[in-house]
Amino acid sequence: MSKIKFTEEEKRHTKATGKRFLELRMKYGLTQEDLANQMNIAPRTLSMIENGKASPNSIIIYRVTKALGISLAEFYDDKTEQKKN
Repeated sequence: MSKIKFTEEEKRHTKATGKRFLELRMKYGLTQEDLANQMNIAPRTLSMIENGKASPNSIIIYRVTKALGISLAEFYDDKTEQKKN
C-alpha cells in the first residue's frame, strides 16, 4: 500500500480542521480525554487531529458534532478563515 502524498493546500486544510476541533473543544470547556471519550476515539487520536498530524474522516467529524451538540454547518462555520476570491 502506498502512502498518500498531500499537497500544501491539503496540509493547510488538515491544520485548519485540527484548529477547529481545538477551538470548539475549548469553547465547550472539555478536556481532550472528555471529548475523545464522548466521540469513542482515543485521546491520542484527538490530539493528533488538533495538532494537524492526522486528518479526520467524515465519521470523526460527524462524531464531534454529535458530542458537542452542534450541526455540521456550525462545525464548518469558521469565521477565522477568509475565503479566497
